[in-house]
Amino acid sequence: MVIILTLKISLFAGNKGEALLLDIPDLPADRIYKKGMMLVPLVTPGHWWLGSAYQWDFDNLQPSPAFREKVEQLLQQWLKVPYTITGHIASIRPATLERRPFIGLHPQHPTVGILNGMGTKGCSLSPYFAKQLVDHLLYNKPLDTEADVRRFTRILSR
Repeated sequence: MVIILTLKISLFAGNKGEALLLDIPDLPADRIYKKGMMLVPLVTPGHWWLGSAYQWDFDNLQPSPAFREKVEQLLQQWLKVPYTITGHIASIRPATLERRPFIGLHPQHPTVGILNGMGTKGCSLSPYFAKQLVDHLLYNKPLDTEADVRRFTRILSR
């Protein structure tokens, strides 16, 4: 059974992200590439995800021509192998207001864990904090106090 619990909105701020979906059959898929944006291999061989943007102010959730143009220019300079753009997506996502990770168990619902707030450094921070959370859950090891969700106990207990 999966239970989804909405945390108090005051921890999150919505922002718009965009990405291009690409077909790049000749690019080695054993790593994530970064040059201003992340180029990440998808499950299907040769398929990639490139993004993303952080727009705090936006009028709609539709993919924007400005993003696509910017990313196409980046791709022309960056990639030396053939590629095809197969899609352009956009969505709103939760971002943290203070832009810092938070992990741990919800103070009011101790069976609900959270691992969030990784932001633009998610590829490098997520494995580190995921291990911390697992070690905390399995071995009762302390969480990094700067990332512990208990710093929001007052907000989450309202």
